[in-house]
This record gives sequence, C-alpha cells and structure tokens, in this order.
Amino acid sequence: MQFEELKELITIFEKSDMNELKVQFDNASIYLNRGSGQGVKEDTSNTEPSPLTVTTVSSEKYIKAPIVGTFYQSASPEKPPYVKKGDKIKKGDIVCIIEAMKFMNEVTSEEDGEILEVLVKDGEFVEFGAPLFKLK
Repeated sequence: MQFEELKELITIFEKSDMNELKVQFDNASIYLNRGSGQGVKEDTSNTEPSPLTVTTVSSEKYIKAPIVGTFYQSASPEKPPYVKKGDKIKKGDIVCIIEAMKFMNEVTSEEDGEILEVLVKDGEFVEFGAPLFKLK
C-alpha cells in the first residue's frame, strides 16, 4: 500500500461513523481505531470523534506473478530450482519462469531479500498478481 492510498483510507475512515476498521492486504494489515483500545464505550456527552490511531500490523514482502501462466521453478526438469527456501537474492535475480502461450518468461526479483517460503508448486497455474514467494 502506498502513502497516498493510506492517506485516502484514513480520510474516508475519519468521515465515517465507524469506530474501528481493519484492512488486510497481501503485504500489510492496517488497523484504524477511534479511542484508547480499552474496550468499546458509548459516550453520548462528547460529539467530537476520538483521536485516530493507525497501526501497521505486518509488512511481509512477496514476489508476485507479473503474468498469467504456468509456474516453473527451474529452466528444465533436470536443472535445480532457481531459488529455494533460505536463499538470499538480489534485485534482478531470476527466481522462476512463467510459461504463457508457449513463451518462457523469466521472473526477476524487484528487491534484495531472503526466500522465506515458496508459495506455488512447480507446474501450477498462476493468476496475474498471485504471490509466488514470501520474502524477508
């Protein structure tokens, strides 16, 4: 989620009559809350909204499928996978191949990190934007 999107979400929340809102994204959770978090109390004497609290719950990173197609971990069945759990990668490293319409498309990492988990099985069909690898 980018800063402008977060700002827009906060603005919408502030104008609403909701007391709390939790939004889950692929790479983060946002929790918005009016009040101290000590439980829900209704106080009709004060018509002003309580201060807004914003907490980012997590910031996991993922490598996502740039296209629709079939996921392959290696260049051929005889070759080892490009990456596996625990591997350290750099921006631009090839992490897998996605076959689309008989074309083999190399997928590269957009940032440095460590592979925490391979989320797709070899030969599995993936949709555009589907998480392929979880990064640290």
